[in-house]
This record gives sequence, structure tokens and C-alpha cells, in this order.
Amino acid sequence: MKPTKQSQPTIQSFYQKEVAIEDEAPPPSPIKPGDGFTEAELAAAVDPLSRPWNPEREYEDCNISQLIPGPKAVTFMGRIVHFNTYFGHNPKQPRAAGHHLLVVKDDSAAITIKLYFARDPYPLEFGQLLSFWTAFISDASKPGEKRIPSVNISANMFPGRATSDHIMIHTNESSENICRTPLEYHKTRPLPSLMTLDSWLNGGHDGVAGAKILVCVRSVGGKKSFEKKDGGKRELCDVVVFDHTADVKLTIWNRMMDGIADWQAGSTILLISNPGYKVAYVGSKGSVGVSPSTLIDVNPQFPDADWLRKYAVDLTKKESLSLEFPEDIWDVETAEYGPCRNLFTLAELDIWVRSEELPQFTGFINVTIMGMSLVQLHYKHMLLCAECCGVPIYSNTITSTCKNCENLVLMYLNPKVIGTLVDETGCIQSGKLLWSPRAWEILFNRSVKQVTEMTRDELKLFEQRVMFMRMHLVFGWEANVGKLAVLGVMM
Repeated sequence: MKPTKQSQPTIQSFYQKEVAIEDEAPPPSPIKPGDGFTEAELAAAVDPLSRPWNPEREYEDCNISQLIPGPKAVTFMGRIVHFNTYFGHNPKQPRAAGHHLLVVKDDSAAITIKLYFARDPYPLEFGQLLSFWTAFISDASKPGEKRIPSVNISANMFPGRATSDHIMIHTNESSENICRTPLEYHKTRPLPSLMTLDSWLNGGHDGVAGAKILVCVRSVGGKKSFEKKDGGKRELCDVVVFDHTADVKLTIWNRMMDGIADWQAGSTILLISNPGYKVAYVGSKGSVGVSPSTLIDVNPQFPDADWLRKYAVDLTKKESLSLEFPEDIWDVETAEYGPCRNLFTLAELDIWVRSEELPQFTGFINVTIMGMSLVQLHYKHMLLCAECCGVPIYSNTITSTCKNCENLVLMYLNPKVIGTLVDETGCIQSGKLLWSPRAWEILFNRSVKQVTEMTRDELKLFEQRVMFMRMHLVFGWEANVGKLAVLGVMM
């Protein structure tokens, strides 16, 4: 008998054929598709300012002048004196939505920083104090790149992606006096290349290397926008600045305008290094622009800035259209009905005010109204006035809107409603007195709001009735106020 042939096992016999199940839905997955990052990690990358940052390495605290190009973990602080914001992806940082190009200085030197952001730009503004942590410093004098004078080093930072980079914006008041000294300033000698605004406009802008001008803000204009040829939009804002020799317009562009609304007219001092010159229109000497090499120090601290600030405060008091009447300085009832009521002539009052022996006193003057401008100012829509953002506002209504900050402004009766006041020894020019609301109500026998509701015929009759009328004015003088205040009227 022949032996039977045994079947050889195959690999297919070890695997069972799978039968496809039609219309079977995949099991629901609780995991959302993504790149493996948690919501907290994504938020920290997008908004690095809010993330907790606990570095593992030790950073050396340095001044900017001590920074040396090369790999080294360092931390430093400084104030922004120039910045621009650029949107769009960069081949070197494809995850960035754009970057800021900053120039930051402390009391010793300046550095250029290219600060990338993942989604939203940082809330930066001129004069802001920042602290930086980075692991590499570069040499700013690279071939093919524009170099800013007085800047020799730079740094590239992306706090949202690089774990070695971090930035902090200081907002506490205790840091107000940090990094305020201008570069190249020494106590024993004046600041190099500092010139007056008039000298700079009359030729100092041409050929003077490292020119500097020290100016004070007079007014901040409203934002303007226009379209470029490529379809994009640009914004600008004109800031009027001045010193004791001249005034000129400073043009700020785009994201540089962030924060300039906080500049106080008659108080904020700017030290502008390497200012750009814009060609003058007909009848003008030109204006100041912000070039790539322009550095702007906000409220620097040195003797020239202190002198200009005092000059600006005095000038603002002298040229101000109207001031909000100060409360709780004078006792009006005592001034009118007290035991000591002195009657002054205008000549005697001038001597008492200039003597500075009594910084505060009250009394009476007897004057004649030589002119009224009620009807004229009503026709011009200038019956009431106020100041906001350093710009005068006129209206015939009790409230108006500032065109710059768009805030609602309370209006005051224009002091130029009353013309020249005279007595036998002198005169007071129109608009030089500070009238209290109570004094206006006594004079008009109605509130300021009711004055704005008067018709032009009623204003004309009132103007004719009080012309050349003699009256007693109860006044108060306070050296810090700087204007003669009218507390009451007696006819």
C-alpha cells in the first residue's frame, strides 16, 4: 500500500479572512485633531506676556553697554525710543505673524531688537520700560543692513516659540525714574549736538551729525488715514511741539501712534535725536519726521528738560483760553461780607500781585465794561470754549466732542465775552480773567445753560444794556493758579 500524501500547511491557514461590515460608523473619539499641544500651551505661545515663566538657566543681569555679541544668557532693561511694526510671515520665523523692530536704551547705550509675535502685536509705545531675557546677542554692524547711529548690538527674540526668550512690560509707578538719562549726557558738560528748534529749522538739519532737539508737546491732533497705491492703508497723527524759540509739526505714523494720546500738552517733554526733516510747504520752514534712525526719549531727566518743562507750564497758564475754576481755595462769603474787605485800584492790584508777599488774598475792584462780544461770538459758534488734548474747542452748546480723543467735553463760557475792563489807573484785557460759574450767573441773572438758549435778539439787548456799566468785582488771587479769579459781581 502506498503511503498517503500529507497536505502541507500554508501561511493563509493561520489567518482568518476578515469580512467587511458595511455602513459601520467609527467609534466617537474624545480627542480633537491637533498638533499635540494643550490649550494652556497654545495660549502661552500666542500671548507670552501672560504665561508663567520659570527659566531653568541662570541669566546674568547687565546694562546694555555691557552686552557682548555671542551666546550668553543675559537679562537687561530699557525704554523704547524707536519702533516699527511689520505684518507678514518671515522665512526665518514661519510661525510668526509679524515682528516689531525696536530700539531700546538705558542710561548707558542702545540696542536694536527684532521682536516676533505669534498672532497679535505687543502693546508697545514710546517711552515704555521693558525687561528682556535672551540667550544670544548679535553684532548690529552686518553688511547689507541699515545701521542706526549709536547702536552697535542687536537681538532676535520670539518669546512665543523660543523657551530662552522672554519679555516683561513694566507698568508700576515705582519704575518711572529708571532709564531716563539721555545717551552721551554727563553732569559736568551740556548734552552734545543739542540745538534749539529755530536753529535746527534754519539749517541745523542739514549736515549736522547726531543733531538733537528738545521740545515740549503743545497739542496732539486727530488720526488721519489714507490709501496707498498698492491698496493698503496708512495712518498718521500730527503733534505740534515747541521750545522757547519756535514751534513745529511732528508727524507720527501707523503703530507708532499707540500711546501718544497719553502725552500731556504743556507737560510732556521729547528729546528727538537724529530727527528727520520734511520739506516745507510755501510759507513754512518745514516739519519734523520720524526716520529709521530717529530716537525719541519721552520725559528725559536732565537740567535742560527741567527748564523747558517749567517754561512750558508758565506759557500754558499765560496762553490758556479757559481754565476749570478751582474750588475750595477762597472763602467767597468772607470775601464779600467779611470784616476785612479791601478795595483796590488796578494799579495797586498789579503791585500786590508782583510783590509775591501774599501768595493768596481777596478784595474788590471797581471797573467799567468797555466792550462786549456776545453777539459776535454767537455768530462764530464760539460762545463757549474748552481745551482737550491741548487743542481749543469752541461751541454754542454746553457740551461738545473732542475730535482727537472723541470724549465728551464740558464747555465753559468764553471769557472773551467780556471786553476790556478799565478804571482810573489801568485796564484788564479781554479774556484775562478767570470767571466762576457763580459770577457768570450773577452777571447774566441766569445759568450758563440758559445763556446758551438765548436768542440773538436777547443777546443783543443784554449786550447793549451792560455796555459802559460800572460794577464791583469780588476777586481772588492765588499764585499757583496764575490768573485773577472773579468770585462774584456787585452792580
